Amino acid sequence: MTGFVDRLRATQLMDRAGIGALVLCAPEAFHYATGAWVGPAGLFRRAGAGFVVIPARQDLPVGVVVADFNAAQLQAALPDAVVRSHPIWIESATLDASTYGHGLAQRIEAGLASSGRPPGFSRPATFELANSVRELKQILTGFGLDRATIGVDLDFIAATDFSAMQAMLSGCSMVDGSAVLDRLRAVKSPREIDLLQQGIILSEAGLDRLQVDAMAGMRQADLIALYRDGVATAAAGLSHPVTSAEYVTLGARAKAADAKAMPGDPLKCDMVCTVGGYASDMSRNFIFGPPSAEQAELHAIAERAFEDGLAELVPGNKLAHVHRVASDSLARQGLRSYRRGHFGHGVGQSVFSEQWPFIAADSDVLIEAGMVLAFEIPLYIDGLASFNLEDQFLITPDGPVAMNRLPRRLEVIG
Repeated sequence: MTGFVDRLRATQLMDRAGIGALVLCAPEAFHYATGAWVGPAGLFRRAGAGFVVIPARQDLPVGVVVADFNAAQLQAALPDAVVRSHPIWIESATLDASTYGHGLAQRIEAGLASSGRPPGFSRPATFELANSVRELKQILTGFGLDRATIGVDLDFIAATDFSAMQAMLSGCSMVDGSAVLDRLRAVKSPREIDLLQQGIILSEAGLDRLQVDAMAGMRQADLIALYRDGVATAAAGLSHPVTSAEYVTLGARAKAADAKAMPGDPLKCDMVCTVGGYASDMSRNFIFGPPSAEQAELHAIAERAFEDGLAELVPGNKLAHVHRVASDSLARQGLRSYRRGHFGHGVGQSVFSEQWPFIAADSDVLIEAGMVLAFEIPLYIDGLASFNLEDQFLITPDGPVAMNRLPRRLEVIG
């Protein structure tokens, strides 16, 4: 395994799709395949900052094209990978040991001269796609893939970049490998599962803190600050970077961010906690003081639909079936016209916490052991409450196992 990739599963998926290799360049895909950051060039979010070649043949290593600024670090992290580099805008030099005792500028110049640069070398303003594609071509040629069908992540690559890549890799047949990548990432490795579990643990620590210390009169920003403080306290000592995103709705009708919580106000807390690049997703609902009869009924409807849908979240079922069961449950409870596009989604490493596959009416994806899915029942009723029940589940051969420990009931604050 390199990075988070299961090479055996990758080979099976590529063989099924008729491709000889995946060539990935999205920053998230680069990290998924290598376990390393693509570097500052990836911040531009254009093709060419880096490439990862995952051959279908398991006897071939992984190939990586990365900025020269990051190349040594990446090669140290992936000693078995074939690593080639391309220049970016950042200049860096090593002091030349043989000129010790000379002036600093002379030692820097000597270090630059000994770095093996060609005559007339200069750096681009940022980076050039042509430079990185030339290095990619060298890797493909070395692997015997210079005339192969390769799958690229077209969900990320801009049309102009794709055209340039096609012109420079004219011997290859370049096809969309996004679906292969999606299916590969849908089943998680133990390391990925651990990161997603840590995110839920931290999120629930934040919600614990919010529930204990929240009170009427606080602004939405104050409530979010309580959650973040609880997350930060629980995350102390973790080696992975931790960030959070909070999708909070306060009030029967969504209040402005600076409005204060009042008795009777519902509070939806849809929280995303990202650990080591992996975003966990969950949601719980609170209310300041006793709920009204209709608010309690609305939450009970969500709880029943959640239980009905969850019972079908088992290996072998299609995600469309789970969506249908949840929709039917809402209909039986009187919400016959309520239409929700999806009742959950995959989680993992992405620019957004929601990723393929989706628990949607048109999804023919079969649930597999090893998937981690966020299952949710959102009911947003303007003038009454915005509620969302959402848990994250590891799918095992015996069915879903909740990563959450907090109860799904409507919790009273104060």
